[in-house]
Amino acid sequence: MKRQTKAGLIVGGAAALSAAAVYVASNKAIDFAYKRNKKEYELEDDKKEKYMPWINKQSFEELEMITNDGLKLKAKFLRAQENTNKVLIAIHGYHTYNIYEFAYYLKFYHDLGFNVLMPDNRGHGESEGDYVGFGWLDRLDCIEWITKMKYYFNNEDLQIVLFGISMGSATVLMASGEELIDDVKCIISDCGFTSVYDELEHGIEETKMPNFLLKTAVPLSKKRVGYNLKEASAVEQVKKSKTPTLFIHGDQDDFVPTYMAYSLYNACQAEKDLLIVEGAGHAESYKTNPELYQKTVTNFINKYVN
Repeated sequence: MKRQTKAGLIVGGAAALSAAAVYVASNKAIDFAYKRNKKEYELEDDKKEKYMPWINKQSFEELEMITNDGLKLKAKFLRAQENTNKVLIAIHGYHTYNIYEFAYYLKFYHDLGFNVLMPDNRGHGESEGDYVGFGWLDRLDCIEWITKMKYYFNNEDLQIVLFGISMGSATVLMASGEELIDDVKCIISDCGFTSVYDELEHGIEETKMPNFLLKTAVPLSKKRVGYNLKEASAVEQVKKSKTPTLFIHGDQDDFVPTYMAYSLYNACQAEKDLLIVEGAGHAESYKTNPELYQKTVTNFINKYVN
């Protein structure tokens, strides 16, 4: 009996140590995925040479708002060349910031006649926040920016287009499942993921980390980052969407796998269209085939914005 008890204590102690190690590792995994990236971002040479000369000549307004959980978020706002009620709200991706992400796209949308708002997401750029929202918390921030634009334009009727890239794409898709005001006319979703859990699971597979860490992180996520990983689903949100949506994805995307675009498109209950760009990697559809990208986006927007 004494030997069995001693053996039991040893096994129990080892299990406790193992559980503690998994707990610590899972917390570190959450930090790895969600912690704010404090490194300085450097624009690629093609952005510097081709797009920044025009961008540097523009006059941006600095706007800010307070989230429902008390963070101060900042944004750059570029007015259209002429007075218009057309507003593009552009949401950037993971570990980037507004100008860094939208250097390619800004002149294109500006030439289409839009006022362009480019927020820095929570935990990015000049905005507050120690953790990345991964789209789920950002969806509510996006809705607050819509409200901000209504206030900015004195509650006039607006024609708002939501545009997101990568995590920003997931953000606008997740926002689409909420009750959006009628001013939101359509959504441009470029390389978004199906859910936070799916994207983190894909990332773990790519980095060869043990998959059980993600499963263990699920019950920890509510306390650490403010929501349960399992609930943050763009697929479930687009099932409730009433907003026309264009889905764009590169067929060589290995960061957000291309199958996710098809899953989102098939789940979406609103009017929709799909563009798969041959030869494009992650967030490179515009760069790979700018003529096709511009034509498809322009034709889609013109259906709903005049």
